[in-house]
Amino acid sequence: MKDLYALRQGDLSVVDFYAALKSKWEDLDYHSDDIWSCPQDQMHYMTKEWENRIFLFLAGLNDEFENIRSQILNSEESFSIEDVYSRVEAEEQRRLIINGRKGDHMSHNERSAFVSRASMGTACSSRKCTHCKKLGHTMEFCWDLHPEKKNSRGRSSGRKKPVSNAMNPSDGKVSISAEQIRELRAYLSQIDVGQADTSDEVK
Repeated sequence: MKDLYALRQGDLSVVDFYAALKSKWEDLDYHSDDIWSCPQDQMHYMTKEWENRIFLFLAGLNDEFENIRSQILNSEESFSIEDVYSRVEAEEQRRLIINGRKGDHMSHNERSAFVSRASMGTACSSRKCTHCKKLGHTMEFCWDLHPEKKNSRGRSSGRKKPVSNAMNPSDGKVSISAEQIRELRAYLSQIDVGQADTSDEVK
């Protein structure tokens, strides 16, 4: 868990950084043994969890993405983590095209996609439901068709589905409030201070 919160983009592309985060999230979800007696509590928890994941992704980006990060945080729209990733990745492509490196970026994306599939390519995440079209489960375990299985988190059905494919808010979106924006900005400030202290120690 500590490694997850310490993860930063650094020299990674947006594709690789997101893949690294997503791999850790899937690992955490797979090993989660939470048992919920109230579906509303579970939904509330997962909503907060996805807000935290959006924050982790945005907070770990390099400073060059400050503009797109601010646009997302200040928007009144609700975003899923996939929406946020797509916007940031599109901004990275735009920057590379402007810098005349479109060809290099495309070959890098192909390589990154292969690495991402290797790091996240569990048998569970490669399954696709023919009913809801989502990854991570088959039609036999689709919660839309079998709502009674939502709270059955035992091991009798085999490997667990990553929660990321099962318990998004109903529309797949997460609202970010002004208070949460302030919290993220405070968190980013703490990161900057910590990095500055580390730099001084190295000197």
